[in-house]
Amino acid sequence: MLKRLLALLVFIPFLMVAFAGAAETFSGLQADQPVEVTSTRLEVFQAERKTVFSGDVVATQGDFVLNAKQLTVFFNADQSQVERMEAVGQVKITQQGRIATADKAIFKQPEQVLELQGNAQLQQGENRIVGDEITVYLKENRSVVKSSGSGRVKALIIPAKKQDGAR
Repeated sequence: MLKRLLALLVFIPFLMVAFAGAAETFSGLQADQPVEVTSTRLEVFQAERKTVFSGDVVATQGDFVLNAKQLTVFFNADQSQVERMEAVGQVKITQQGRIATADKAIFKQPEQVLELQGNAQLQQGENRIVGDEITVYLKENRSVVKSSGSGRVKALIIPAKKQDGAR
């Protein structure tokens, strides 16, 4: 049961890393598959080293799908690598029956940190983790779920069903 919970907490960064070019590091991601991003508008800001996709953004790679109102990709000084990605507005990330939702998602490539902000939720089957903010530290293999004010962090973990004849 603990392994299922941990898998639920860490699956999102693996998905985001795929867009940052490091998919080969993680099993289940296919770095050789193309990334397709569709939106109603695309703006490239060379001086600011960023690209903004806006309007019904859908980004896919294999079975990974990211939906948001806007996706901004920030590049390093020579624009050869992704430094940070920010998805805002009804963010939904899905892969293999796992779903993450938030008002905003930020992936910081060098630090290998994913932040889900505002109404953050991770779900796999009936298992669910909810908080105002979920931060996953990939390098440290740890996650932090926070709620603000009088809110509470909530986790619902459904035990695996026993197989027929098992005791």
